[in-house]
Amino acid sequence: MRNHLIAIQGSVASFHDLAAKKHFGEDISVSECGSFKEVCDQIANNKADYGILAIENKVAGSILLNYLLIEKYDLKVIGEIYLPIELQLLGKADSTLSDIQEVISHPMALGQSQVFLSEHERISVTEFKDTSSCAKIVAENASNKIAVIGGPTLAKLYNLKVLVDNVCDVKQNFTRFYILSKGSDYVSDPNKASVTLQVLNEAGKLSNVLDIIKKYGFNLSKIQSLPIPNNSNAYPFHLDIEFDNKNLFEKCISDLQQETVSLKVLGVYKSQAQTIKFNEN
Repeated sequence: MRNHLIAIQGSVASFHDLAAKKHFGEDISVSECGSFKEVCDQIANNKADYGILAIENKVAGSILLNYLLIEKYDLKVIGEIYLPIELQLLGKADSTLSDIQEVISHPMALGQSQVFLSEHERISVTEFKDTSSCAKIVAENASNKIAVIGGPTLAKLYNLKVLVDNVCDVKQNFTRFYILSKGSDYVSDPNKASVTLQVLNEAGKLSNVLDIIKKYGFNLSKIQSLPIPNNSNAYPFHLDIEFDNKNLFEKCISDLQQETVSLKVLGVYKSQAQTIKFNEN
C-alpha cells in the first residue's frame, strides 16, 4: 500500500505537518503548499489524497477564509484534529533577547503572542507563510538580530536557541484542524457533523434553527457566521453539531431543511476534542 500524500499549508515541522502526522501517522508523504487555497486545489484536482486545514485557534479565533474555501472546492470534512500549541521565541545560538530587532512568523502564531509582542515594541514584526519556513530563514541568516515565534520542534530541526519560552497569550492553547478529502470517507459510529446553511434575513429564522437542534438534544459546539457578498436577503452560518444517534441526526437535518434557504452537510466524523493533552509545565 502506498503512503498517503497529504497536502499541508507550510513546510515539514510546521503545525500543519504535526497535525497531519498526528492523524495519519508518521508513514506519510506531504505536499508543501504556500497557501490554504493551494491545499484545497491539490485535493480537488487529485494531486493529494487528503489535506489538513486549520479552522480555528483558541486565542486567534476562526479562519473565515478556510470555511469559504471548503465550500468553494466542494470538499468533504472527514475528521478533525486538536493540536496543543506551544510557542517559543527562537533565535540563533549566539542570540539573546536584547539582540533581537525583528520577529517573523505565520500570522496565526503572531496573533497568539500579542501580549509578549506588546511588551517588546522595539521589535518589528513581519508576517510570513508558515513557522517552519521562518525558522529556516532565521537559521540560515548571518545576523543574530532576527528570531521566529514557533513550536519546540523547530528548535530541534533547525538547531535554534530558545530565547523566551511560552510566549503564547494562553498556556493551554490549541488549534483545530479539519481533515479534508475530495469524497466522503466511511466513518463508523460518527458523533459530529459540520454543516453550512443559509437562513432568510427575517426575525426568528436563526432562532428556529437553534430550536430544532435543541429539540433533538444535540450539542451545538460551533456556530460561525460567514460573509456573503452582495446578498442582504440571507445569512450563511457554519455549524458543528455533536450527536449520539446518526439516524436522529439525519431527521434533524431534514427538519432544518424546512427552515433554511440552503443546507449542506460538509461531513460526519468522530469528535476528537477529548484527546487534547497539554504539558503540565
